[in-house]
Amino acid sequence: MSAEGEGSDLLDDYLREALARLGRPGFEAVLRAADATCMLLAGGHAAVLEGPDGEGGFGPVLQREYLALLAVLITGRTGHHIIALPQSDGTAGWAVVEEHLLHYPKALEELRTRITAQAHASAQTVRALEYLWETD
Repeated sequence: MSAEGEGSDLLDDYLREALARLGRPGFEAVLRAADATCMLLAGGHAAVLEGPDGEGGFGPVLQREYLALLAVLITGRTGHHIIALPQSDGTAGWAVVEEHLLHYPKALEELRTRITAQAHASAQTVRALEYLWETD
């Protein structure tokens, strides 16, 4: 990937590499998702993700790549890493971390634990709110 601070070439290089990793259908699905997300978030709406035509949902590979693209778009850098966050149902969630955290396994694991705990707490809150909504 491009070195930090190389301007517009950074995104071009990143996108070429993503195309090589995903192939055209997956790459286009990730770009559509990122574009739709930017437009929806700018308008204050939630994003809905779709996979390539005929391939089912927006699976883990596309989710990871989508998050990586958003991280590049948001930070303007490629010096980040995507880490897996195991979910209770066996699927993986993802988080973006700075590269230096990879050199500190204990700190990385503590961060992973905190993010997972927060996600579980948020899910419990959502379930409680849904229950209250349904009982009114």
